[in-house]
Amino acid sequence: MAQVVFNHVGGKPSFFDGICYDYWKKKMKMYLGSINGQVWDVTESDYVILDPTYLTNQDKANKQYNTMALNTIYNAIDSKVFEQIRDCERASEVWKILEETYEGTLVVKSAKLYSLKDKLTSFKMKDDESIPEMFHRLQVIINDLKALGEKINDDDVSDWFLCAYLQDLRH
Repeated sequence: MAQVVFNHVGGKPSFFDGICYDYWKKKMKMYLGSINGQVWDVTESDYVILDPTYLTNQDKANKQYNTMALNTIYNAIDSKVFEQIRDCERASEVWKILEETYEGTLVVKSAKLYSLKDKLTSFKMKDDESIPEMFHRLQVIINDLKALGEKINDDDVSDWFLCAYLQDLRH
Protein backbone atom coordinates (compact mmCIF):
# COMPACT_ATOMS: atom_id res chain seq x y z
CA MET A 1 0.00 0.00 0.00
CA ALA A 2 1.24 3.48 -0.84
CA GLN A 3 2.28 5.51 2.15
CA VAL A 4 0.45 8.79 2.49
CA VAL A 5 2.71 11.51 3.85
CA PHE A 6 1.11 13.96 6.25
CA ASN A 7 3.08 17.23 6.29
CA HIS A 8 0.71 19.55 8.10
CA VAL A 9 2.22 21.32 11.10
CA GLY A 10 -0.93 22.20 13.03
CA GLY A 11 -3.61 24.77 13.50
CA LYS A 12 -7.23 24.69 12.53
CA PRO A 13 -8.65 25.49 9.11
CA SER A 14 -10.45 28.78 8.66
CA PHE A 15 -14.19 28.43 9.32
CA PHE A 16 -16.79 29.22 6.64
CA ASP A 17 -20.38 30.14 7.47
CA GLY A 18 -21.47 31.26 4.01
CA ILE A 19 -19.93 34.74 4.27
CA CYS A 20 -16.62 35.98 2.77
CA TYR A 21 -16.12 32.96 0.51
CA ASP A 22 -13.09 34.38 -1.32
CA TYR A 23 -11.26 34.87 1.98
CA TRP A 24 -12.10 31.33 3.12
CA LYS A 25 -11.26 29.82 -0.27
CA LYS A 26 -7.75 31.30 -0.33
CA LYS A 27 -7.04 30.22 3.23
CA MET A 28 -8.50 26.75 2.67
CA LYS A 29 -6.47 26.21 -0.48
CA MET A 30 -3.30 26.96 1.48
CA TYR A 31 -4.44 24.83 4.40
CA LEU A 32 -5.19 21.80 2.22
CA GLY A 33 -1.86 22.22 0.45
CA SER A 34 -0.07 22.43 3.79
CA ILE A 35 -1.47 19.02 4.73
CA ASN A 36 0.05 17.56 1.59
CA GLY A 37 0.31 18.77 -2.01
CA GLN A 38 -1.69 15.75 -3.17
CA VAL A 39 -4.55 16.64 -0.82
CA TRP A 40 -4.93 19.93 -2.67
CA ASP A 41 -4.42 18.22 -6.05
CA VAL A 42 -7.34 15.79 -5.57
CA THR A 43 -9.47 18.70 -4.35
CA GLU A 44 -8.68 20.87 -7.34
CA SER A 45 -8.45 18.25 -10.08
CA ASP A 46 -10.05 15.02 -8.83
CA TYR A 47 -8.55 11.62 -9.60
CA VAL A 48 -9.54 8.56 -11.61
CA ILE A 49 -9.64 4.92 -10.55
CA LEU A 50 -9.52 2.78 -13.68
CA ASP A 51 -10.30 -0.56 -12.06
CA PRO A 52 -12.22 -0.40 -8.75
CA THR A 53 -11.71 -4.15 -8.24
CA TYR A 54 -7.93 -3.79 -8.33
CA LEU A 55 -6.69 -0.63 -6.62
CA THR A 56 -3.13 0.40 -7.35
CA ASN A 57 -1.01 1.97 -4.64
CA GLN A 58 -1.67 5.36 -6.25
CA ASP A 59 -5.45 4.70 -6.23
CA LYS A 60 -5.27 3.91 -2.52
CA ALA A 61 -3.22 7.02 -1.85
CA ASN A 62 -5.63 9.22 -3.84
CA LYS A 63 -8.60 7.81 -1.91
CA GLN A 64 -6.79 8.65 1.33
CA TYR A 65 -5.95 12.19 0.10
CA ASN A 66 -9.60 12.64 -0.87
CA THR A 67 -10.72 11.50 2.59
CA MET A 68 -8.26 13.91 4.22
CA ALA A 69 -9.53 16.79 2.07
CA LEU A 70 -13.20 16.00 2.76
CA ASN A 71 -12.57 15.70 6.48
CA THR A 72 -10.78 19.04 6.53
CA ILE A 73 -13.49 20.79 4.51
CA TYR A 74 -16.29 19.28 6.64
CA ASN A 75 -14.56 20.56 9.78
CA ALA A 76 -14.24 24.03 8.25
CA ILE A 77 -17.89 24.66 7.32
CA ASP A 78 -21.06 25.21 9.28
CA SER A 79 -24.14 22.99 9.10
CA LYS A 80 -25.98 25.18 6.53
CA VAL A 81 -23.04 25.03 4.12
CA PHE A 82 -22.62 21.30 4.80
CA GLU A 83 -26.21 20.66 3.64
CA GLN A 84 -25.21 21.82 0.16
CA ILE A 85 -22.46 19.21 -0.19
CA ARG A 86 -23.45 16.41 2.17
CA ASP A 87 -23.97 13.80 -0.58
CA CYS A 88 -20.64 14.43 -2.34
CA GLU A 89 -17.99 11.73 -2.15
CA ARG A 90 -15.19 13.61 -3.88
CA ALA A 91 -13.41 16.68 -2.54
CA SER A 92 -13.24 18.06 -6.10
CA GLU A 93 -17.02 17.89 -6.38
CA VAL A 94 -17.41 19.66 -3.02
CA TRP A 95 -14.98 22.36 -4.11
CA LYS A 96 -16.81 22.90 -7.42
CA ILE A 97 -20.22 23.14 -5.74
CA LEU A 98 -18.93 25.64 -3.21
CA GLU A 99 -17.32 27.72 -5.97
CA GLU A 100 -20.50 27.77 -8.05
CA THR A 101 -22.67 28.51 -5.04
CA TYR A 102 -20.59 31.33 -3.59
CA GLU A 103 -18.78 32.69 -6.66
CA GLY A 104 -21.36 31.83 -9.29
CA THR A 105 -21.31 30.06 -12.63
CA LEU A 106 -19.26 31.37 -15.57
CA VAL A 107 -22.20 33.54 -16.65
CA VAL A 108 -22.58 35.03 -13.17
CA LYS A 109 -18.81 35.55 -12.89
CA SER A 110 -18.80 37.33 -16.26
CA ALA A 111 -21.58 39.65 -15.12
CA LYS A 112 -19.73 40.39 -11.86
CA LEU A 113 -16.54 41.02 -13.81
CA TYR A 114 -18.32 43.44 -16.14
CA SER A 115 -19.83 45.31 -13.18
CA LEU A 116 -16.51 45.54 -11.35
CA LYS A 117 -14.68 46.77 -14.46
CA ASP A 118 -17.34 49.45 -14.83
CA LYS A 119 -16.79 50.49 -11.19
CA LEU A 120 -13.07 50.66 -11.86
CA THR A 121 -13.34 52.79 -15.00
CA SER A 122 -15.68 55.24 -13.26
CA PHE A 123 -13.72 55.21 -9.98
CA LYS A 124 -13.21 58.62 -8.38
CA MET A 125 -12.75 60.09 -4.97
CA LYS A 126 -15.98 60.73 -3.06
CA ASP A 127 -16.80 63.99 -1.32
CA ASP A 128 -15.37 64.06 2.21
CA GLU A 129 -13.47 60.80 1.60
CA SER A 130 -9.94 60.54 2.97
CA ILE A 131 -7.10 59.22 0.85
CA PRO A 132 -6.84 56.00 2.93
CA GLU A 133 -10.61 55.45 2.58
CA MET A 134 -10.43 55.96 -1.18
CA PHE A 135 -7.47 53.60 -1.44
CA HIS A 136 -9.31 50.96 0.60
CA ARG A 137 -12.37 51.25 -1.66
CA LEU A 138 -10.17 50.86 -4.74
CA GLN A 139 -8.38 47.89 -3.17
CA VAL A 140 -11.71 46.13 -2.53
CA ILE A 141 -12.61 46.46 -6.22
CA ILE A 142 -9.16 45.22 -7.28
CA ASN A 143 -9.32 42.24 -4.90
CA ASP A 144 -12.80 41.34 -6.15
CA LEU A 145 -11.54 41.46 -9.74
CA LYS A 146 -8.56 39.27 -8.86
CA ALA A 147 -10.84 36.81 -7.07
CA LEU A 148 -12.71 36.40 -10.36
CA GLY A 149 -9.46 35.64 -12.19
CA GLU A 150 -8.72 39.07 -13.63
CA LYS A 151 -5.01 39.80 -13.97
CA ILE A 152 -4.20 43.25 -12.64
CA ASN A 153 -0.82 44.93 -12.74
CA ASP A 154 0.26 46.89 -9.63
CA ASP A 155 1.27 49.81 -11.85
CA ASP A 156 -2.30 49.97 -13.17
CA VAL A 157 -3.64 50.14 -9.60
CA SER A 158 -1.32 53.07 -8.89
CA ASP A 159 -2.49 54.78 -12.06
CA TRP A 160 -6.19 54.36 -11.19
CA PHE A 161 -5.55 55.67 -7.70
CA LEU A 162 -3.59 58.69 -8.91
CA CYS A 163 -6.11 59.50 -11.63
CA ALA A 164 -8.98 59.41 -9.12
CA TYR A 165 -7.03 61.56 -6.67
CA LEU A 166 -5.90 64.08 -9.29
CA GLN A 167 -9.41 64.27 -10.72
CA ASP A 168 -10.66 65.21 -7.27
CA LEU A 169 -8.01 67.95 -6.97
CA ARG A 170 -9.21 69.51 -10.23
CA HIS A 171 -12.79 69.86 -8.95
